[in-house]
Amino acid sequence: MTGPSFRDAELEGWDRKAGYWDDTIGLVTLGAIDPLMEAVGATLGVRVLDIACGTGSLAATAARRGADVIGMDFAPTMIAEAIRRHPGVDFRVGDAEAIPLADASVDAATCSFGMLHMERPERVLAEVVRVLRPVTGRFALTSWTPDGEFFALVGQAVQPHADMGVPLPLAPPLFRFGDEGECRSALLAAGFAEPSFKKLPLVWTGDTPQAVLDALHRGTVRTPMLIEAQTPEIRHAIEQAILRGSERYRQPAGNIVLKWPALLTTARRR
Repeated sequence: MTGPSFRDAELEGWDRKAGYWDDTIGLVTLGAIDPLMEAVGATLGVRVLDIACGTGSLAATAARRGADVIGMDFAPTMIAEAIRRHPGVDFRVGDAEAIPLADASVDAATCSFGMLHMERPERVLAEVVRVLRPVTGRFALTSWTPDGEFFALVGQAVQPHADMGVPLPLAPPLFRFGDEGECRSALLAAGFAEPSFKKLPLVWTGDTPQAVLDALHRGTVRTPMLIEAQTPEIRHAIEQAILRGSERYRQPAGNIVLKWPALLTTARRR
């Protein structure tokens, strides 16, 4: 019996977690909003498409800057949450592999930590090229880099305990768009000009190890797929290892701080 596709598993996960996003990983991604806005020049009258908009913080910021913004996400519950949190902003359910906009109809597109959730990112990039205005249209995306402390902490807990043979949907590489070389190749092949890169030193701060575990389960989808597929005993062992490991990042002031760096990539449509 064939299981769900990566896209369907992601959709189910984000639909369940929409109400938690802003209070978990959404707290980290807030630090990327202004750099993304600057990268595409989101100012008065600029038409911006925010792909994988989630609960809408970036799109709402663009609207406050005077941009004519559309926030789009494939998860209906995310869009419902975005509308609730940011009334008056144009939010729509939409598929990034088939963007429901006309050719050359937007000045800029953004994707804040969304490319790792795309089952077929080449199709997404082709669609972004299609809807951007030629020559002047700009695209900016952020992706996690593999040197983040959160990923190290979770990886060190998962590797000794998890059964990696549990059935999971085939997923694209997690850090593909956090690698300058991979990102550059994909963008040039899609029809973008030479991209530029900037490292963003984002961080997550919490009070307790349980907050780290909550951020994992409530604010992410990929790794919980693996953890939830384990036996109860293995899942308990992984979670206990995360709780113990979190203490290594406790600061003198008492809180837990995890470095969570990201790569900001900007490119213009050729």
